[in-house]
Amino acid sequence: METQKTAKTQHVEANGNKLAYRRLGQSSGTPLVMIQHFRGTMDHWDPAIINQLAAQRPIVLLDNSGVGKSSGEVPTTYAGWAENVIALLAALGIRQVDLLGFSMGGCVAQMVALNAPKLVRKLILAATSPSVGPNTVQGELPPFLRLAHAVTPEENEIAMAETYYYPTADGKAAAKASWERIHERQEDRSDILGEEGTSRQIASFQHWSSPNPTNSFERLHELKMPVFVANGDRDLLMPVPNTWELFQKIEGARLAIYPAAGHGFINQYAETFAGHVKDFLG
Repeated sequence: METQKTAKTQHVEANGNKLAYRRLGQSSGTPLVMIQHFRGTMDHWDPAIINQLAAQRPIVLLDNSGVGKSSGEVPTTYAGWAENVIALLAALGIRQVDLLGFSMGGCVAQMVALNAPKLVRKLILAATSPSVGPNTVQGELPPFLRLAHAVTPEENEIAMAETYYYPTADGKAAAKASWERIHERQEDRSDILGEEGTSRQIASFQHWSSPNPTNSFERLHELKMPVFVANGDRDLLMPVPNTWELFQKIEGARLAIYPAAGHGFINQYAETFAGHVKDFLG
């Protein structure tokens, strides 16, 4: 079975771009497609969560256009990101998936599920927010800027430790352990997104943060598939009140808030979260 460390990078022509993806895990079952966070590539998933999920089902990881090993430019709307995901799955002949979006990837996952609802069997939204609404709580700007301006691996490690985890001994230990796991794969590896692509990803979030009826907030009632919403209890980037709003506006949604955890709860609580995901996906 291919794992996060051993899965081969493949490419497919989709939506005018050469998009990179990896398939790992089991060979049968509904694939779980995973959409990554701000500046992240396929290589920035924590193996602690990926390999647990891959033990039970097929997993598809991808780099959106302009990211990692994919060609093209980063779209400046999450609907544009979603078009690439939908096109990639069509090119692979995959007709239905379970979908997990983490952070900005969760914004994209909302748009995939809204714009191609028959494609998504079940939806998982981790450490993310709907598009702007009357009760939106903005994330803290300094942590976001630390992530946006980090250049070297050392700067990226410090920025993620400070913004994704509690500033406690346990939080710092979780940050270090996750960083080391994420970097176990050294061959065929991509760096975090560069300056130009990062600015375009920021433009996507700015579009998400301006009222627009084509984004998700006014359309969340359209989501009829089962939805699982999750976050850490102290997320500096995608505050918990926005997670609660997703839960309230999506009929029948399931909610989990993880204690003493921030934006990086998905890595800190990898075993627990993977168990909840497995239970939700059945």
